[in-house]
Parts: sequence; C-alpha cells; structure tokens
Amino acid sequence: MNEKLIEKLNSYIDANRDNIVNDLIAVSSIESVSLEGDPVKPFGPGCRKVIDHMLAKGEAEGFKTHNYEYYVGEIKYDLGREKNIGMLGHTDVVPAGEDWTVTKPYEPKVVNGFLFGRGVGDNKSAVIGGLYIMKAMREAKADLKHNLILMLGTNEEVGMGDMEYFTEHYESPEFTFVPDAGFPGVGGEFGRVRYAVTSNKPLSDDFVWMNSGTAFNIVPNKAVCILKMGTAIDYSKLPEGFDVVETEKGIEITAHGVTTHAAGPERGLNAIYVLTDALIKLPGLKEEDRKIIEFLNNINADYYGSFLGIDCIDEISGQTVSSGTVLRFEDGKVSLLNDCRRAVTDSNDRLVANITAKCKENDFSVEIVERSNGYALDVNGPVIQAIKKVYVDETGDTEKQILIGKGGTYAGALPRAFATGIVLRKEETVRPELPGGHGSAHQPDEYICIDEYIEGIKLLMKMVLTVDEIL
Repeated sequence: MNEKLIEKLNSYIDANRDNIVNDLIAVSSIESVSLEGDPVKPFGPGCRKVIDHMLAKGEAEGFKTHNYEYYVGEIKYDLGREKNIGMLGHTDVVPAGEDWTVTKPYEPKVVNGFLFGRGVGDNKSAVIGGLYIMKAMREAKADLKHNLILMLGTNEEVGMGDMEYFTEHYESPEFTFVPDAGFPGVGGEFGRVRYAVTSNKPLSDDFVWMNSGTAFNIVPNKAVCILKMGTAIDYSKLPEGFDVVETEKGIEITAHGVTTHAAGPERGLNAIYVLTDALIKLPGLKEEDRKIIEFLNNINADYYGSFLGIDCIDEISGQTVSSGTVLRFEDGKVSLLNDCRRAVTDSNDRLVANITAKCKENDFSVEIVERSNGYALDVNGPVIQAIKKVYVDETGDTEKQILIGKGGTYAGALPRAFATGIVLRKEETVRPELPGGHGSAHQPDEYICIDEYIEGIKLLMKMVLTVDEIL
C-alpha cells in the first residue's frame, strides 16, 4: 500500500478534525426517528429532513447526489469507474428516552473530548465519517479502481424497509462497508424474530393502565402501572425502589431498571420484569390477574427465551437472546413486544412454533411482527482476511476475532456487505463518569470519544483502500 498516500489521507482527516465534529453535531441535531405509517412518507418528517440535510451537504462539497424516494440517499465520489464501493450508515435514530444528564438529546455537546447526543455514535458518526473519507480521497487524488458512494439509510432501527425497497429497485455496490459494529468487524449476524404477545382476557378493573418501553430494540429503564383507587391489592408490600404516587387516575406505581440495547440485555435491567415480578407477589391480586402477569414475568425471567422454549446455543454464533421490551395496555388487555436474536444454526420456524404453542397454552395470542434469517460469512476469504490484516497492522491487536454479532445491521440486508466499526475504542481511554445504563447506543447520554472517532475514520479509510485494490 502506498504509504505516502496513507500519510496524505491521515493528514487530511487530522486537519479537518473540527470540521468533522461540527458536521456531526449539525446532523445529530436533527430528530430523525423513523416512523412507519406516518403521513409523511416513507418514514416521517425527521428522516426526510436528515436526508435533505446530508444531500445538500454532499452537493455543497461538489459530489453527485441522488435521492431514492427518501428511502435512501446517496452521495457519490464519481471517478467514472464501472463499479462502486459503498459505505452505508443509517441516519435514523432510536427515540431519545429520558434521564439525560449531560445535554438534551438533540443538542449535541462536546465535554472534555467526548461528544454527547442521540445518534452521535449510532449511527450518524458513520455518515459523516464516510463523507470525509471521500473528501480525503479526492484531496489526495487517490487512484481508485472504484467509485465511492456514501449511502444514507432511514429505517435501520425499525425494520430496514429502506434496504428492502432499495435492493428491490436498484443495484447494490460491488462491496459495501457498514460502519455500525466494532472493529475489526463481524462475520455474520444472528437471525431475528420480533413478536408481540397479547392476553386474550382483560385484567380486572383493579388495573387502570400499564406502560413501558419505546422501541423493540431498547430494554426499558422505566415501567408504570396504575391501580384503581380502593383496590384490594396491597401495594404497600412493594419492595424498596418503587415510586408510588396517588393521582387522579389512581395509584401510580413506577419500577426502575437500567436501559441497554436489546442485543445485549444482560448488560441492563428490564424495568418490565422488575414491575411484573413485584406485582405477582402482592397480596390481594386476583388469581386471573396473577396468571396473566405471571406469563409476562416468565418471558423476561431470563435473557434467553427459556420459558418460551426458544433458547439455543451453537458453536458458530453463541447464545440466543430474547427480551420483552415494550409493554402496552388496551381495553384491559396487556401486550408485550419482544426482540429475539437467535443463533444462526437455529430456525425461525422452530421459534415461531414454540412461541405460538406456549402462548396458546397460557391463553395469549401472538403476532409475528418481523423475522429475518441470520447469516455467516466466509471469514477466511481473501477480502475479509485483508480487512482483518489492516486492523492487526494498525492496532497490533491479534486477539480480537471477526465473530458473529447479535446487533442487526444493514450488512444482513444488503448483498456483499460487511459490518465493521467507525470508532476505534481503546482500553486506556478514561471514560466519563455516568449513571448506570448511560452512555452507549440506545441509552441516555449516548457519546463517542472524539479521538477514537478520528482514529476510527482513518482505519476505515485504509480498509476501503485495501478492498479497492484487491477487488
């Protein structure tokens, strides 16, 4: 590899550090939660706004742009080559949630070398990083064999309908980097089944309302239940840590947990489980109510779907995880939406059959909201081995392997795609002191270390150069 070229490229990124951060702040200031079914098609006004913002930025920088009907945006460094290498990031974010302590979610803020804000890590860092990789290549006059395109997704956090639309109507790049994982990258992804269970019978009138969670892929940190005034349920027997307040609607009980990404539920504490586990132990709870709530409680009793018979471990990918993450109450009936990421050698059919049977046995109905198959790449193939060599050469880390990941990324929705990182985390970095359940993707006070981000852009840039050479 041309070391003088690498030096030029890295120097460009270093010289534009402030511009990179400012551009990331600008795009992260846009509240771009993907809204399926919104009157503003396809995914709501926030996603339209962020696509308009990024395409205007690309045009101002002198690149070609294309809007694929607001499903996907494209910024292209067109060298007149026959084929393209893509970098695909998503501009949609999960809901902001509550309990932010450093700044407001959409008012990104730099504090002691760390940038805080919703989406700064997941995944707007990838789209700004990709833009500056193209700018650096152009500035250094890199003699690439492929055009470079930056693809801007809008529905990754909800269902990846953007990629379904794109792949159905348009041609995908020869190879695409998806900087939405960690370095050196992942060699495949778990399958996914998202399902909702609903009680066939309503709870008694002791229950006025229940609610928790904002999205499938976030383990909630708060769950609320309202009991009617004068209920026979002895809520005074609740353990410590619950908030109990008398309101006009009734007795409002709030349980607290620790939010985290549903791909790693063991890193958090599901507030829905905290609530249901306490409720089923209260004196005065009617037996029919206990059966309904206990079923929900059993679903979340571990992180692996054991109660539903969907747990699995394999040598290729590891252990299935499943969590009930969104609790809703309508006409007395309770629904629990669940996010399951299954081992790649397991099957969706087995999971659906077992979930359905368990629900029928307990007088619940089930709706399968989404299912996707896992995949495993040939990690010993020349392209992925070349990518891994770049990582080892740059970091000296020979221990980290390219494994199968639980996080669902665009790499599973686009052909010839590979999920990797955009932030090069270092063990010696001293992290901000934050409350538990804060700081990571999908959590309050989401942040990235700016130094690690700049180094991650450089590493991804070298990976792009390497793939360009060998394809």
